[in-house]
Amino acid sequence: MTEAKQKRQAEIPAAESEALREQRDRFLAFAFAASDLLLEIGDDSLVRYALGATNQLIGGSPQDLIGTGWLELFAPEDRPVLVAKIGKLTSGKRCGPILVTIVPGRRLAKAADSKARKLSSRGIKVIFNACRIPGREEVVYCTITVANAALAKQARAAAARTESGLLERKAFESAAIETLETTKALGQDVELTFIEFIDAELFRDRVGVDRWQAFCADAGAVMRDGAIDNDAAGAITEDRFGIVHEAGAAVGTEIRRQLQDLAQAFDPAGGGLDVEQATIEAGDGELTSEEAAQALVYAINKVASLGASKLTFSDLSGSFQEQVSETQERIAAFKAVVAENKFDFAFQPIVDLESREISHFEALARFAKGESPYQTIVFAEEVGLIQDFDLASSRRAITYLSQQSAGSPVKLAVNLSGQSLQNDAFVDALMALGKENSGLAGRLMFEATESSRIHDLDRVSRVFQALKQMGFSMCLDDFGAGAASFQYLRALEVDYVKIDGTYTRRLLSSDRDSLLIRNLCELCRDLKIKTIAEMIELEDQVTELSSLGVHMGQGYLLGKPAPQPVFSRPGGSRSRR
Repeated sequence: MTEAKQKRQAEIPAAESEALREQRDRFLAFAFAASDLLLEIGDDSLVRYALGATNQLIGGSPQDLIGTGWLELFAPEDRPVLVAKIGKLTSGKRCGPILVTIVPGRRLAKAADSKARKLSSRGIKVIFNACRIPGREEVVYCTITVANAALAKQARAAAARTESGLLERKAFESAAIETLETTKALGQDVELTFIEFIDAELFRDRVGVDRWQAFCADAGAVMRDGAIDNDAAGAITEDRFGIVHEAGAAVGTEIRRQLQDLAQAFDPAGGGLDVEQATIEAGDGELTSEEAAQALVYAINKVASLGASKLTFSDLSGSFQEQVSETQERIAAFKAVVAENKFDFAFQPIVDLESREISHFEALARFAKGESPYQTIVFAEEVGLIQDFDLASSRRAITYLSQQSAGSPVKLAVNLSGQSLQNDAFVDALMALGKENSGLAGRLMFEATESSRIHDLDRVSRVFQALKQMGFSMCLDDFGAGAASFQYLRALEVDYVKIDGTYTRRLLSSDRDSLLIRNLCELCRDLKIKTIAEMIELEDQVTELSSLGVHMGQGYLLGKPAPQPVFSRPGGSRSRR
């Protein structure tokens, strides 16, 4: 072979390689033309590759993202949607656009940059798109773009809607907030009207299902037509709605009249439907954008819980002031609850799925009649009081166990928020409490809840290790299949994990969830960690969970929360201790 021929053949692969690089660069350029961040996610749910405006979005370099769980980037409420979308994504297909919020979390918690800390507190609205390509099905390619009005509108076009064509509540909240910001920038005055159908169930029964559905479709059209744009109307509940519209000319009153006329036309008896309406000025006065958004969501929540006619303010400033006043009152009331121990426990058993013997009880907080435990705990976390409550709960559980007779079989699990576990004062007090009551170590365990709030895993790991050295068992609550959960498991030494109840609910109809639980159980078995499944309500669920390797369960089938621990014995007899 001549030297010239060898040279030409050597040049061919080089030319092909150059062409591939050129094609790659072209694709990257196209992607960046419409995106701020590119991610490559592996089948282990970890970020393999990142490129783009990471400093703007997460307060760090692209390299900081490599090897981390991709879901950690996003707000907890957005994660289930993203997991579902990615789970259904097949080769050659794409999903999106999806409007979500990036919450940088622990990566920004360590940042010295004040701008980064500010981003961490409020999050960033972004548009998420993803795809899988043939030949590389194990990888998901994602683009993330900071949302602007046009992109957000595009994402909402694909958002969940009711049968009436109205945006569902969460999407409506986002749309309404964005509309307020846009109209404020344009100097345009708008109002927010809330509509409520009174005794809608009676009307539905009277007109029949088909006519009711037709009425809802037409009513949705009336509300969208009255809104400032097609996306500024949404359903808050099944019979309560919100509309952002131009100010003046009694727009809200006209929408109400049209809906009443429409209902009368659909009613064979001619009685129609009573429609309540409340209109507030959306001008936010001296409120910041964040305060106006809070005031808007507060107003929507009020309508959802009380109805349109129960609003006591006429504008967003009034809504914000009422929210502030209500929050201050709730803070004072909650502090009194903690200081005076005005809460109780309801004891729900954790049961061995094979023997049906009770392992221990979870001590669930209960407050004054009518107060939601979940909402109360969430509020305490939001206002920074959860550590006070967690400490009071721990003391209450220790007092309860200390008062039990010698040889009592009662063992308790007490919940500790991830937020509390990162509070130095709380940790110091908890350690002192543990040392003073080390004799109860075999009968008291601690259950870490709200793990998504744990940003400093190393710090919390040291707390877990110290408690375990005293003899207390540790449990990780709400464990899922995402990469974030496995990172917690890798960093935190625990004795138990609680599998999120959503997996139990879908277990009998989802092969994918069965496989996820089986793999989780195998991992936990190798790590000598016992597994607990939540929300068990059916014997078929017990059978399936046992076959997958789950050790224990919790749920109404196995025992409801009760004022005192209730033991089930073989043969069905029950005794209280």
